[in-house]
Amino acid sequence: MFLVIDNVCNIPVEKLPFSMFGLCLQEPMALVTNWIIAITAFVLYFRLRVTENDFQFHWRKFYLFFGLSTFFSGFGHVFFNYFDVYGKYPTWILGLIAAYHAGKAMISLNVLNPSAKKTFNWVLYAKLVTFALLALTLKSFIFVMVDAVITYLFFCLGFGIYYWRKGLTSFKYTVIAVMILFPSIFIFTLQYNPHIWFNKDDLSHVLMALTIIFFYLGVSRLNEIELERLVSLKELKYVDKQSN
Repeated sequence: MFLVIDNVCNIPVEKLPFSMFGLCLQEPMALVTNWIIAITAFVLYFRLRVTENDFQFHWRKFYLFFGLSTFFSGFGHVFFNYFDVYGKYPTWILGLIAAYHAGKAMISLNVLNPSAKKTFNWVLYAKLVTFALLALTLKSFIFVMVDAVITYLFFCLGFGIYYWRKGLTSFKYTVIAVMILFPSIFIFTLQYNPHIWFNKDDLSHVLMALTIIFFYLGVSRLNEIELERLVSLKELKYVDKQSN
């Protein structure tokens, strides 16, 4: 047979070992679900071909790097028997860069004052470098996950709620996106595996695909007129404060 599910090369059965072209491979469903995310990310990347501001520019970069990360992630799972954890390094680095651009997008709006932007820019850069070094030197995915939690809970959810309350209604989709992804934290920590053919990774991947779709709904619906009005009100309040 072309594809044989079998306990080959002493790979644990829960990894769904299979042989193909004489190779000892594993986790075929991880390849499928990762590529579902990658295809979704690439489609949304091309749909954001025209960017009107830094916010959309950085989100477009997010979809590019997130798509590449999940594309290579499929190979990292399937060929783990040959490349071990090193095969996941490209995925980790690309994922960290994607999270960096998501954070950059969320602080790029002129609603924030320059001092706050500078501080958050430094935080994002330090976070990227620190967690990348820790993940690669200690060979642990946990640091990539911690980086993602900080990015999506603080920058995406936190700023999403802040902007939504300021009147930018498109950010309700950003908030919904993070809420969809939020259960992944418990799925991993509790090691919840619905089925051998649909484990915790596969379930999280489906949630990720839905999450980036809702991110796109928020990005594509950002109302420039609404944003300009909000910035104008911010500037007007600043002038009134100075005059008093």
